[in-house]
Amino acid sequence: MLDDKAMDLLSKILENQTETNSQLKELTSQVQKIEMKVENDLGYKIKALYDAREVQNEKNETIINTLERIENKIETLQMETAHIRKVKW
Repeated sequence: MLDDKAMDLLSKILENQTETNSQLKELTSQVQKIEMKVENDLGYKIKALYDAREVQNEKNETIINTLERIENKIETLQMETAHIRKVKW
């Protein structure tokens, strides 16, 4: 049979294995919490980026429409100016 030293050694090995399993479960739990936090943070940040892009697109559309109106006014003024020049000469 096994002597006392061997029994003590096996007992310590079993204790260490139990402690290691406990630490591994705790670590796994912490990793899962971190994963959930990262996923939530990324989701929030992606939504913020999408919203910012939508706002920028709307602003760009407003600027483009304003520029088109200005171009039309300039063209009209150029035609009026050309007509006035012809009449003066």
